[in-house]
Amino acid sequence: MRSLRRATRSVALPVLLAGTVFLAAGCGSSSPSASASSPAGGGAASTTPPAASGGTLPSSCDQLKSTVGAYIGGVGTTRALVQKAGHVSCEFFNAGLTKGAILNIGASTPGALTLLESKTRGQGRTTAPVSGLGVKAFSTTNHGKPAGMAVLTSGNALFVVTANLSFAQDEAMLKQLMSRF
Repeated sequence: MRSLRRATRSVALPVLLAGTVFLAAGCGSSSPSASASSPAGGGAASTTPPAASGGTLPSSCDQLKSTVGAYIGGVGTTRALVQKAGHVSCEFFNAGLTKGAILNIGASTPGALTLLESKTRGQGRTTAPVSGLGVKAFSTTNHGKPAGMAVLTSGNALFVVTANLSFAQDEAMLKQLMSRF
């Protein structure tokens, strides 16, 4: 992890899921991004909210690993920040710790997404609307470099990625995850 910290700048990104604010450490990098295309690729709660695709939201990081790995060059390290039915927060890094992504997925509301966007701005971070993705979406930059994207689906599922990837990669990953969950 130390080499990742040396290679990237830390970003604090508040994440709102089910009315709770979580602070996720993100990544920003000055290294060039790869292509946006990708190869194919514990606690319990009484119910799991429906997801964007009509299924259920993921309850473990293992359910996300193959999708994320396609964008960061394989997953070498996974850390579960939160794992429970209806809400996961997971940190993934490739084996060389040069690319990473933090995913937060859970039930939310339009108001919570608006609050997340408001809290994300500042300390060098800016946001911009993203059209054609979910009901509402925004991208985040950190000191002018892509730092992530958040999207709310029509089923009130919030998908947030904080990563040192291009916006095209963030969007492609989110679309793939939203089609699965």
